[in-house]
Amino acid sequence: MVDALDSKSSDRKIMRVRFSPAARLMKLFFDLLIVFGIVITALPAVILLYEARRENTWEARHKKASLTIAIILFIGTLTIIYGSFIEPRFLVVNKQEIDLPNINKPIKIAFIADLQVGPYRKTAWVEKIVQKIIELKPDIIILGGDHVNNGGTLDDETQYLAPIKKLTTFASTFAIHGNHEYGIGDDLAIAFVNKRLPDVSDDVEKALSNMNIDYLTNELRLLSINNQKIYLFGGDSAFSQKLNFSELKNRNPEIPTIALLHEPTSIYTATGYNFDLILFGHTHGGQIRLPFFGPIGRADSITPAKWYKGWGEYNRTKFFVTSGVGETGVRSRLFNPPEIVLLTIK
Repeated sequence: MVDALDSKSSDRKIMRVRFSPAARLMKLFFDLLIVFGIVITALPAVILLYEARRENTWEARHKKASLTIAIILFIGTLTIIYGSFIEPRFLVVNKQEIDLPNINKPIKIAFIADLQVGPYRKTAWVEKIVQKIIELKPDIIILGGDHVNNGGTLDDETQYLAPIKKLTTFASTFAIHGNHEYGIGDDLAIAFVNKRLPDVSDDVEKALSNMNIDYLTNELRLLSINNQKIYLFGGDSAFSQKLNFSELKNRNPEIPTIALLHEPTSIYTATGYNFDLILFGHTHGGQIRLPFFGPIGRADSITPAKWYKGWGEYNRTKFFVTSGVGETGVRSRLFNPPEIVLLTIK
């Protein structure tokens, strides 16, 4: 276990989630979109093969072409089914390493983001993630925001986070807010407060704090891990305009600092604070990624596509973006399975 040399307490008033019929309609729309995709690929393929067996049809006279087209269409059908119902059920461990100054003994960090519990992800999925993290035996565990989907449903989505409590008995666990905790789900909501869904950030922070998770809102922790000191800074959501770095002014420059921020565009303001490493979530890796093209789904219009997944560097500040463990909008993932990042600092 990690010894935290700083601590905090929080007792915020819980806000109830308001119901929006648009939330169910949106989920229905995306599910119908999947069904539509299956139908418009599978049905023409079946028709082509059927017509190829009849006499004096174009398909019968061009059997090779008909068979080729049908195979391509069936591949499209299988891709939609795989991306919508199979790959999202995978859970991979993405092992990464980085050298930081003044670290002599390896420190293992289990990092996840974007649980997005709600319409697609519920208790059983969180339980699966928790069990996998426990098997990895990390020194600390970090949850990078967007714990709930917060699409305006009637449900108290924090109930699905209950299995996370088990993590705190194995390793010190830290968490931050994401944009969804503040009801910010698209570009309009970033720009206009009246376009946002209910702010459930207090609900989520209280729920996770009650599980003994150290919930960081622009706060700095000095940790002792394997007899080594390291700073962990947890920043609030930049899209909610609550990100503040003032807690960093009294750091010891000899001790390495890791920042946990949600939105990758926070890097523009974070680079002036001499972070040794920044961990981001938010993008889901685009959810759907195509070879030679990259992310299809865009979390916002601000984040560059090259920052959607993996390692990056900006103004000599290194950062890593996880593709997350949940989905929002459409339930699909393709060539981009949910991941737990096991980061070893050396």
